[in-house]
Amino acid sequence: MTAQMHYLTVQDILWINLQVTEKVHHYNFAKLEEATYYQYSYGESGSLIPQTARFLTGFPRLQPIDAGNDATTFVGLLTFLKLNGMEIDLKDSQAVAWYESVKSKQADAQTAIKSIVQPVSGHDHAPEIRKTVRDLVGDFPCTILALNKL
Repeated sequence: MTAQMHYLTVQDILWINLQVTEKVHHYNFAKLEEATYYQYSYGESGSLIPQTARFLTGFPRLQPIDAGNDATTFVGLLTFLKLNGMEIDLKDSQAVAWYESVKSKQADAQTAIKSIVQPVSGHDHAPEIRKTVRDLVGDFPCTILALNKL
């Protein structure tokens, strides 16, 4: 894991929502800001898996955007992990069930995240956010389509 955490901004989240829904949607700024900040932890922010788990469980609960919150959460959390030196081991055909198991509280968020990530050896810088998002959208088209229908 990197020494310095890399975070998604509110603008990054809005751009992710545009990529997964292919449309600009209205949003509640205060809720969007709060939902985006679930990436951080109280006190010292330096524990990637717990912080990602907070984002995974918190963002969709707030529903800050008029459409695409689940797909935005999914791509946002994978982007956050990749920005911070993790490789994702999850197939498009398994991702909806994985996501729904956490959302329905059948699976613990931290345990679920640990089951799909591996640290990238030699990771020393954050990848470019837009390229990472585009790659993830390309890797998970069926998941994004299904999550947009929730």
